[in-house]
Amino acid sequence: MTIFINGKQKRVKRPPTIEGLPVDEFIRRNADPIWLFQNGMYEELYQWEEQHNQHEKQGASQPSSGYDFKMVNCGDDDLPF
Repeated sequence: MTIFINGKQKRVKRPPTIEGLPVDEFIRRNADPIWLFQNGMYEELYQWEEQHNQHEKQGASQPSSGYDFKMVNCGDDDLPF
């Protein structure tokens, strides 16, 4: 990519993108909380949790990522799988 600095042309590498989005934005939109935790992205995990809590307060039945992390009540004899 060519840019102008002080009236002169300079060549710089293009920033990496995935499907036209910057890498950080793509991760923010598509990562699930487990992946964020495993890769040490605690700030994004905190933002995901805040967004998830806000959706619950508004009465949304499903989280925005499509995952439902509610515990299922199983008896002592029942196996969860």
